[in-house]
Amino acid sequence: MKNEAFMENNWVMLSVMVLMVAVIARAENLESTYAKLQGAKPDAIIAALESGDSFNRELALAQIARENRSPELTRAAADAVSTVRQPGVKAQLIAVLAERGDTSATPVVRKALKDADPAVRAAAVEACAMLKDSKAADALFGMLGGAQGVAARGALCRIPGKAIDARLVSLLRKGEGAQRVMAVELLAARRYDGLFPLLLDKRLFAPGDMALSKAVAGALRVYAPADSFDQMLAFTLSLPAPATELLAGTLAVTLDEAADKQARERGVEKALASCGAAYAPLLTGLLAASQGRDALRVLSGRLEAGDLEVRKEAIRCLGKWNSEAALVPLVLAAKRERDAGAQTLAWRAVIDIANRPDKIVDFYQPVSAIHQAVWYAPRREEKVAALGVLPRYHPKSWEVEWLLTKIETEKPELAAEALRVKNALVPPFSGK
Repeated sequence: MKNEAFMENNWVMLSVMVLMVAVIARAENLESTYAKLQGAKPDAIIAALESGDSFNRELALAQIARENRSPELTRAAADAVSTVRQPGVKAQLIAVLAERGDTSATPVVRKALKDADPAVRAAAVEACAMLKDSKAADALFGMLGGAQGVAARGALCRIPGKAIDARLVSLLRKGEGAQRVMAVELLAARRYDGLFPLLLDKRLFAPGDMALSKAVAGALRVYAPADSFDQMLAFTLSLPAPATELLAGTLAVTLDEAADKQARERGVEKALASCGAAYAPLLTGLLAASQGRDALRVLSGRLEAGDLEVRKEAIRCLGKWNSEAALVPLVLAAKRERDAGAQTLAWRAVIDIANRPDKIVDFYQPVSAIHQAVWYAPRREEKVAALGVLPRYHPKSWEVEWLLTKIETEKPELAAEALRVKNALVPPFSGK
């Protein structure tokens, strides 16, 4: 057993020594090759590309990429693109020519876009993008539907040139289906200066091409100027009502960014008074998103409308309020509402707002609203839900303990629920 272990250890040591010798020899060879290629003539560097040794090829490629900046090497490397036999090496050569950044190589790289090997074509596409070769645009457009389509799109995003912009604009106006969607996306990626007015075109929101409408709406959301709310609102209201929902987010953002937000809210109020009922959800949704004083006033007024659906929509919008300001009109609406569904909706909206204590400044108002819900909501579900909100205001508001005691003594049907809430208070119920 000892002899076997001894022999095994000797073999391990011998293997390690052989490996070390091989590594040292390889390092010496690499150092020798590197020394030969440093300052070598272009022909010698290009010859190393055809070497069967991968390390030699890597050293030659490094010379071309960054270590030897002579124009002679650029020309030799460009000429070699058509003579190198191995597709993998040819693709690497194209990549390092692009890294070199010498635009004199663009004709050769452009020609490689039509190479039979897909890896070479892919390398050529990326190289055209890096070299900003606008003359490659025709070939890149032709590749959009093929195997290198994604890479070609990426290249067209990065190559500047008014001719490319003009072609994309023409494609958006006269193209079909996916071509128009692609044109929108590429113009947006290229940050085309005239994109915003170009997209304010009702034909781009025609029924039957939802993919195009979504692409246009997405681009508008990103590139609509901060001061464009009035223009965006007028354009949106000129569209068929189903399409307007696509622009609701853009309108909400531009309204929030408007310099005179209150004036813009009054503009929405005016539109609400004159537009058809189909546009009302969009406009009331904008008011709910803005949450300004005029928005609160307009929505509160709609709580008194004769149309039940108008009242329900106003309740839903006010229920999104992030402050106690909407509690009073909602409580009043809930107490006077005669439709059971709208009444339940109003009490639920009151509870939802009270459930956002981090947005509340005056803690008395939500506790008071809960008081009203416990006394006047017709269904037990809303009463219990309102009770469950009270701990969120303890001990910030002394009215919490007072109200729980009042409910225990005056509302026997809720006494057990009130006691459960009281026993779970943190810090504990003080009894004061």
